[in-house]
Order: sequence, then structure tokens, then C-alpha cells
Amino acid sequence: MACAGSFRFEHKWLMVRALIAAVWLISASSAHAGGRVALVMGNGAYKNAAKLENPAGDAHAMATLLKSVGFDVVEGTDLTRDRMSEKLLNFGKKAAAADITVFYFAGQGIALEGVNYILPIDADIKSVADVKLGAALNIDDALSQTITRAKAKLVFLDMSRSNPFAARSSAGGQPSAPVGLAEMRTDEGTLLAFATSPGQPALDGPKGGHSPFTQALLDNITQPGVEIQQAMTQVRAQVHERTNNEQLPWGSSNLLSTVYLNPKPPGGK
Repeated sequence: MACAGSFRFEHKWLMVRALIAAVWLISASSAHAGGRVALVMGNGAYKNAAKLENPAGDAHAMATLLKSVGFDVVEGTDLTRDRMSEKLLNFGKKAAAADITVFYFAGQGIALEGVNYILPIDADIKSVADVKLGAALNIDDALSQTITRAKAKLVFLDMSRSNPFAARSSAGGQPSAPVGLAEMRTDEGTLLAFATSPGQPALDGPKGGHSPFTQALLDNITQPGVEIQQAMTQVRAQVHERTNNEQLPWGSSNLLSTVYLNPKPPGGK
């Protein structure tokens, strides 16, 4: 009788474990399908500035990675200003009901009077006025119009390269933008990560590969059971090491809860 009772107990326990696993999978699937939205853009084929080899490939790899962990991804590469605006509008509509959002951009960026801008491939900047009148996209405005309502907002900016228009703007008698990007403030529930420290340039990486920052993101942010802030510590360490201590990612976090892009299932398997 003891053996029979033990068998029944083990059978019931196996059923309970199976039920727990099924509930976890359903919950995770539901959260992934309806609560995760990402915007991934990579610009390298600039018409009026030096081209970058890797942003399109960086963006494609990032989009693929995020899709693998359940994100609904709005993606685009080598986008004009109009096409970037379309992507932002589409992303904003989807992000309004999201629990977790990711905003990723690889390409040229520029800082002007303490404000950071994303550069579309058709940007033609000869003066400060060109930037302010719409040749580039204000990052703060883009974020505030798209991801404000999400519970957790992850922003990855692989764009702190040298100012591609410095010589032209200086030659025209206009103050040129500084190298790198300016510091940014973040709203609550936001993790912001730059490829490098404020005011410093970032590397594009070997031709046909990925930038050091994007490669580190790809290697770390979806590791099973690793919380995003722990993952970013690994990202910083990896970039610093692989660039011979020349590049150190910078960021800030006002997240209000733990965030896992790839939560570990019950039992750690």
C-alpha cells in the first residue's frame, strides 16, 4: 500500500509540475505577444556624409534577436527622414499598449546645444538652422511621443560617432556640433544606454561585422534568466575590453522593476 501511495503522490506531483510549466509558458507567450514592442533602425548609407559599413547589419541582427524573445519589431534600415517618421508613428501606436519597449538606433548622431539628434540618410546639414528646422530628428521628442506609456522602456543608442558635418558647418561660419553625444535625462521606468561616454566617439566595428556595442548587446541582453541591468554590466565590460579600454558604454536607469528579456523557465531549464 505504501508503494501505491507513493506512486499516486509522485504522479500527482508530476501533474502539478506539468501544470505549472504550462501556465508559465502560456503567461510568457501572452506577455511576449501583446506586451513587447521594439523599434529597430540602422542608418549607414548617408548621402551627404561619410557612409558607415555596419548599422544596417547591426539593426537586422538586433531585430532578429528581439523577435526570438517575443517582441513585435518595427524595423527599417537606411531610412530617409520621412521613412523614419513613418516608423516612429507605427512604433508609437504599438507601444501605447506595451509593457516593455525597446528603442534601438545605429547610425550617425549629433549633439547641438545639449540636445541629441538622430540623422536620417538624407540629412544635409550646413548650419545649426538645418538641424533645428528638421533635417534631423530630436531623440527626446521621438522618445516622448512613442514610449512614454510603457512600464519599462529600454533605449539603446549606437550612434556616438564623430560629427560628420563638422568641417562643413565650421567652414560656413556656423558653430559646429561637438564630437559625440550629450547627456540625457530619463523618465521613470527607463533604461538608457549609449555606445560610449558623453562627448566621446564610438567605433563602427570591422566591415561586415558589428559595432563593439551592438555585438555586446547581442551577446548579453537575452541570456536566459539574466536581468537587463546585470546584462548591461556585462555589455560595458565586454566593450571596454574588446576596444582596449578606449570605449566605455554609458547609461542611466530609472527602472522601477526587474526586467528580463529572456526569463528563465521553472527549474532553470
